[in-house]
Amino acid sequence: MSIQLHSFISSAKRYIQVESQPHQIVGIFKKITCAKSYRSFVLESANTCYECEEDATITFYQAGSSVSPPGIWTYLVYECPDGEEKVFSDESIDTSTNPLWELASGKTLSKVAVDLLEYIQYQQGNAEYINVQLPSEWDTSTGREIIQLLREEINAGESASIFAEEAGKEYIQAALQEFIAAAQEILEAGGTSRDFEATQYYVLKKVKSDRIANLILEYNDYRIWQEALPSKSKAVEYAFNKALSLICRLK
Repeated sequence: MSIQLHSFISSAKRYIQVESQPHQIVGIFKKITCAKSYRSFVLESANTCYECEEDATITFYQAGSSVSPPGIWTYLVYECPDGEEKVFSDESIDTSTNPLWELASGKTLSKVAVDLLEYIQYQQGNAEYINVQLPSEWDTSTGREIIQLLREEINAGESASIFAEEAGKEYIQAALQEFIAAAQEILEAGGTSRDFEATQYYVLKKVKSDRIANLILEYNDYRIWQEALPSKSKAVEYAFNKALSLICRLK
């Protein structure tokens, strides 16, 4: 049995309301302003939603009416059997449209990142709309140096087409998660960015790299190597070194 949620019809889904985050509000804002003017968007865009695949959420914006005020609602979405659809609402969550008005007036939203990866993602994705701040433990000269090293890892992974494939994405994401965990330990121990760089090589030995190395071999195309190398990314270089070692074994 389908349900109606903020003027949208849905089936085989269960919704749990959560606090709207800046990137979700910016997603709604971009969808609205794509077709509407800044001054009229609140009144005219009564049925707008933004789905974020990265965190499995959907955010609804609904303009006000004679019976209800305007609002922004965000939900975690889960699959469920037909007939078991349900919405779990939380009245304590702020659903006001004030953040949209701030964006419309040219202001930015503020966000303290929960970790280093979130900080980098916010900076790269919606920097013009969100003023993201480092967690206090990362807001040091060493923390900022490590951030730059991690940016190089991300940029290198995004610039080489081989890492856009499933095996490549899986490898880069796993490497980043391990790098961030290692960086956190180094910062807590009062280490330096050089300590982090030295640890990266050790960390990469724990990351599963067979799939990406075999994929590089399957392409059997020197242009893949030219596109990715040389690289400032230790994860990228490690993957290609692994592929090279496989080639040597085959010979």
